[in-house]
Amino acid sequence: MRLIEKYAPNKLNEVVFGNETSQHLINAIAKGEYECNVILHGPNGTGKTTTANLIAQSIGGNDIMVETKDFCTVLGMPDIKEYLKRCAIMAKFTTGKKYFVIWHEFDNTKANPHTLWTALDDLGADVMLILTTNNFIKIHQSLRSRCQAVEMPALKVEDILSRAHWILQQEGLEISIQQLMAYLKPQQISGDLRKYFAELDKLLYLHRQGLPMPPWNNLVTRKAMHLV
Repeated sequence: MRLIEKYAPNKLNEVVFGNETSQHLINAIAKGEYECNVILHGPNGTGKTTTANLIAQSIGGNDIMVETKDFCTVLGMPDIKEYLKRCAIMAKFTTGKKYFVIWHEFDNTKANPHTLWTALDDLGADVMLILTTNNFIKIHQSLRSRCQAVEMPALKVEDILSRAHWILQQEGLEISIQQLMAYLKPQQISGDLRKYFAELDKLLYLHRQGLPMPPWNNLVTRKAMHLV
C-alpha cells in the first residue's frame, strides 16, 4: 500500500496545511464555531478532498448523510430545492444533523447553478455545501458570495517535513530531518503532496530492498547552496 493511502488523515489535526490562517478557519468551521458553506480552493495535491470530507465528519460524526449524486446530476434536476429539502428532512430525522453536499472539482461544471444558490438561501440551516476547486474564479460569483472561501496553497517542504519524518520512522527508516529536507526540496516546485509521498515511497523501497540510498552528503550540500 502506498504511504499516502496508508497514512491518509482520519482527523483534521492530521491534515498538513500550507496556511496557518486557513487551518484556524477550517478548525473553527469543523467545531461549529463558524457556520457557513465552504469553498476549498488551491492547486492539485494540497488536501482539499480530504479536508472537505473531514470537515463534514467533524461536524456531523460518522453517521452523517452526504449527497452521493454528482453535481451534474443534481444541477440537472427540475427542482433542486425540493430534492435537497427532502434529503435534509431525512438527514434530520435519521441523524439529527445537517445534510452535507460535498462536490469536488466543481470548476468543471458546465451547468448553471442558479437553482442551487436559491435553494441554499432557503435551506441554509439544514444543508451544508462544501466545494473543492482548482480554479476559484470559475465558480459562479453567486455561489462564491454564499460560501466562505478557504485557500489551500501549495505545500512547502517545511509544511510536510515533520509528518513525513514521522511516517518514515513508523516504517523503520531512520534518517535525519536535514537529510529528508534535502531529498524532498526539489519537489517544492510543484508543492504537490502526492509527489512528496511518491518520494517517500521511493526511499522506503530502496531501504527495504537493501539498495543504495541517495548520497546524503551531496543532497545536504545542494540544500545549503540552495538556501544561500
